[in-house]
Amino acid sequence: MKKMRIALKHCGGCNPGFDRVEYFERIREAAGDSVEWVTLDDREIDAVLVISACASACPEEKIDFSPYGRVVALRDDKADPNEIIKILMR
Repeated sequence: MKKMRIALKHCGGCNPGFDRVEYFERIREAAGDSVEWVTLDDREIDAVLVISACASACPEEKIDFSPYGRVVALRDDKADPNEIIKILMR
C-alpha cells in the first residue's frame, strides 16, 4: 500500500498556547507507517497539516495553501490525533 505524503507546516512558536512539537508527535504516532511526512517543497503532496500554536495562525496568513488540495489547519491541541489522521487520509 502506498503511503500518503503529507506535508507538515508549523508556526515559529513565538506565542505558543500549547507544545506544537509534542502535539505533532502524537499525530505522527497515530499515523503510524501510513504517512510519509514531507515539506511543502516536496513534490506529489497528498495533503498538508498546518499547526499554529496560537490564534494568530501566522502560517495561514503568510502562505497560500490553495495549490495543495486538502489542508487541515489546527490552532489548538484539542482534536484527537486519530481524528486528524482520518481527515487527512480521506
